[in-house]
Amino acid sequence: MRTNLRITAAATTALIAALSLSACGSDSGSKASDKAASQPSASAPASSGTDGGAQGSSTGGDSAGTTGGTGGTSGGSGSTTGGHSTAKPAKSNGKQSGGQSGSGSSKRVTCTGSNMKLTATPISRPINHILLTATNTGKTTCNAYDAPAIKFSNAQSPIPVDKDTIPQAVVTLAPGQSTYAMVRTQGESDGTDPYMTSQVVVYFRGAVGMESVGRSAYASLPKPVGVVDAQAMATYWQSDMSAISAW
Repeated sequence: MRTNLRITAAATTALIAALSLSACGSDSGSKASDKAASQPSASAPASSGTDGGAQGSSTGGDSAGTTGGTGGTSGGSGSTTGGHSTAKPAKSNGKQSGGQSGSGSSKRVTCTGSNMKLTATPISRPINHILLTATNTGKTTCNAYDAPAIKFSNAQSPIPVDKDTIPQAVVTLAPGQSTYAMVRTQGESDGTDPYMTSQVVVYFRGAVGMESVGRSAYASLPKPVGVVDAQAMATYWQSDMSAISAW
């Protein structure tokens, strides 16, 4: 009877020990499994976050290169962040291509005493003649229309104009250029006594009619000349002095 109780106690002890060992093995396996699950596999690729960062860096580089090229061409400036360009458009300097400006270089005005300098020079051949030279001293091209309206010191009205000296086109003077007119102070003697003068007054004409426009111009002669108003005459303005040198 005692022997049977010992055998039964020994069997019970062995069973309890076996159950304890089984439970410990199960706990250890579960912890090992949980630990393994929490760590990435050694053979797994990089995380999706790393891939996104690498891809974003590559895209940002390409965008920056493109924007830089465009900026170099157009003069724009800017930076690239996260693949999005922040380039600013270049500002226009208001000039036209080729360095040309938009100013109206073809603008013309009428030649008058305000933009012309007048000189008067007596000449020896033909006798009793004066050469008038009018020079554009302004900054804009001007037109010298028709003929000068000339008065001497004692004259009440301009002297007549020789219609045979009309030029083929209106005389146009750029700044610094000159136009010319010849003046006859008297003709063959007819018994009229000339009066002496040392100054010539010139009025400039406009584009319409024979009226004078603007300020008159004055020129002093180096020495007095004799004038007979009834015999005095002038030519039209000429761009070439040779056209009236033998008038």
